[in-house]
Amino acid sequence: MRLTLDASVHLNALNPHEGGSIESQQLIAAIHGDIRLAHEIFVPMLLLVEVAASTARIFDDTDRGLEASEAIRHLPCQTFVPLDESLSNLSCELAATHRLRGADSIYGAVARRFDSLLVTRDREQLNRLGPSVRVCTPAAALEQLASVAETLPETAVDNTERQS
Repeated sequence: MRLTLDASVHLNALNPHEGGSIESQQLIAAIHGDIRLAHEIFVPMLLLVEVAASTARIFDDTDRGLEASEAIRHLPCQTFVPLDESLSNLSCELAATHRLRGADSIYGAVARRFDSLLVTRDREQLNRLGPSVRVCTPAAALEQLASVAETLPETAVDNTERQS
């Protein structure tokens, strides 16, 4: 399954006091932890900056912000997409057409370029991008992942079983 995770999902997962945090945590664990599923994750390089900045601001802790960003950098199955001229042009088109903030349009452009499902907690992305990009919440993405996992043969093992 091809996915693009918005920074809102990672930030939500880092803050257990925020609504939906459990679903965001479960989604991240599911897509990065199950070797039976060949997930492809496409995210803009901007994700690392957004997570570092927001985490440092939320928790008033520079080191925590940098550590969160670095932890995301090392998650498996991810492709970090630079903001080149082509992606910038597509982001401009999405931002202007759907009245999105600049950063939100970059995630939409990555999802559109790689035909991936954009997973977000951002209401504007959820409400405005639908016609141009497949988009859903972490809870809906978890349901889709569960459907995919049900089709796998029982002989497949997950990451936790293999590590034992």
